[in-house]
Amino acid sequence: WWDDQHLYLQDVTEIKRGKHTKVFDGVSVNRADPRVCFSIVTPLRTLDLQAASFNEREMWVEGLSRLQLKLLDNTQIDHKNVDSHSQFLAICQQGRNLTKWSLKGVPSTKLIMVNPTTGKIKCGAARLYVQEVQVVPGRTTQVFEQIGDKVKDELCFSLIHRKRTLDLSATSQVERDMWVSGIKNLQTSLHTSQRNILAENIALLTPEVKKAAANFLAICTEKTKMHKYTRSSKRHKKFVTVDPISGVISWGNGSLNLKHVISIAKGKTTKVLAKLNDKQADPKRCFSLILPRYTLDLQCENEKMRKNWVEGLQALKIILANKVDVMSLPISDELKKLFSSIAVDEESLLSVLDKPTEFIKHGRTGRPHTRVVTVDRKKVTIDWTSGSNDLKEAYGVVRGKTTKVLRKVSWRQADPALCFSVLWEDRTLDLQAPTQRIREDWARAIEILLKKESEAYRQHRSKDVSASNLSIEASASFQNLNTDLDSRQQ
Repeated sequence: WWDDQHLYLQDVTEIKRGKHTKVFDGVSVNRADPRVCFSIVTPLRTLDLQAASFNEREMWVEGLSRLQLKLLDNTQIDHKNVDSHSQFLAICQQGRNLTKWSLKGVPSTKLIMVNPTTGKIKCGAARLYVQEVQVVPGRTTQVFEQIGDKVKDELCFSLIHRKRTLDLSATSQVERDMWVSGIKNLQTSLHTSQRNILAENIALLTPEVKKAAANFLAICTEKTKMHKYTRSSKRHKKFVTVDPISGVISWGNGSLNLKHVISIAKGKTTKVLAKLNDKQADPKRCFSLILPRYTLDLQCENEKMRKNWVEGLQALKIILANKVDVMSLPISDELKKLFSSIAVDEESLLSVLDKPTEFIKHGRTGRPHTRVVTVDRKKVTIDWTSGSNDLKEAYGVVRGKTTKVLRKVSWRQADPALCFSVLWEDRTLDLQAPTQRIREDWARAIEILLKKESEAYRQHRSKDVSASNLSIEASASFQNLNTDLDSRQQ
C-alpha cells in the first residue's frame, strides 16, 4: 500500500471482520462503520482497512483467506494415508487455516498450530493443550447447535476443554479426519512420554541426590544476594529464596515454581545473557532457569555459589518430581523444626503475628510492592506500612488466588501456594508470603484472631455452617424419598 509498505500473507495470523483492534478502538461509528471494516493481523502489527461496501469487505476477506490458505498449504494431504501421524506432525507445526465458529454464529479464519513437543494448540489468541482437551468429530456442541445448517456435519470437529470449546470446520472431510486422528495420536504419545519421564525421575533419585538436596536446604531458605537480568539486558540486585516444600523460587516482586522448569543451564546460553559482554555478565558466575515461555537469568557473587545453587536446584527438582517428603532427607534438627508441621497450640500460632514479617502486597492498580506487615493483637488491627485496617470488621481469610485482585496476577508474578487474602466488605488485603509455611502460619493465626474478636467472621461462619447443614438435610431427605419410591415400586 502507500509509500511502499507491505506485509506477507504467510505471516498473517488472523483476518478479523469489524472493529476489534486497538487502532479501531478510538474510531467512532460515524467515521468507520464496523460492517465495512476488517483487520489483517500479524504478530508485529495490524493493517486496519475500511471498504466501500459490505459486499466489497466480504470479497476481500474471503479472497485473502483463500489465497493465504493456498500459500500456506505447501504440505499436501495424502488422501490414501489420512491416519499417518508423521503427515499430521508436518502440517500442524507449519500451521493450517481452519474456520472457527463462535456463539454469535460469525465464522472467522484462524491459523491453527500445534506444538508436538509441549502439546500446545494455538488458535489466534486462544491457547489450549492437547492433554487437556477431548476431540469430538461432528456438530455436537452448543455453538454448532446455534449455527444450524450453515456448515456440513462431516466438516466439523470440536476440542472440548473443561472451561470452553474450540469449534472448527475444515475444507474437506479428509482434512477433518486427519486433524481428529492426529490429535488423538498425539495425546497418546504425550501420555507415554510423561510416563517415561516419571520412570526417569525415579531412576535419578539416588542417595547422592538426596544428600545434595539436603545440603541445599540450608542455603536456599536464607536470602541470597544475586543479580537478575531482564529481557532488555538491565541488571537488578535481588534477594533470592526457595521454598523447598512448594518448590517456589522468589525474588523481590516475582516468583516461579521449580516444577515448571525444563532445564538449568550454566553460563551465557540464553538470548538475554548472549547479548551481554563478559564484563556485564561473567559466564563463570551466570546460570539460567529455562521455562516454556521465558527464562530466569541470574549471576552469583562467585563460582562456588553458582555451583552450589545449580547442583542444589537440580537435586531439589528431582526430589519434588518424586514427591519425596523433605523431613525424610538427611537434614539437621534445626531444619526439621523449621519444616515440621504447624503447631496446634493457638497461643503459639498467635505469637506469629507479633513478629513483623515481609510480604509482597498486590493492589488493584500498579505494581506489587514489598511491605512489612504487623498485627496489633490488643487493638485488633493489621498494618502494612502504607495503610492499616480494623480486623474486627474482617469476615474471612482465603488461601490461594481467589480474589479479583489476585486473579489478574499471572502465575509468574505470584504462585497460588504462597498467596492469601483477608476479606472485608469494602476491600481485600492480598498478600504473597516468601514461603508456604509462613503463608499457612499467618492465615491460621489470623483465622484464630478473627474467631475471637470479629463478630462479622462469626456470623459469616455460622451462615456457612447452616448452609452446609441444609444441604446435608436435603440430600438425606432426597435419599429417603428415593428409598420410599423404590419400596413402593417393589
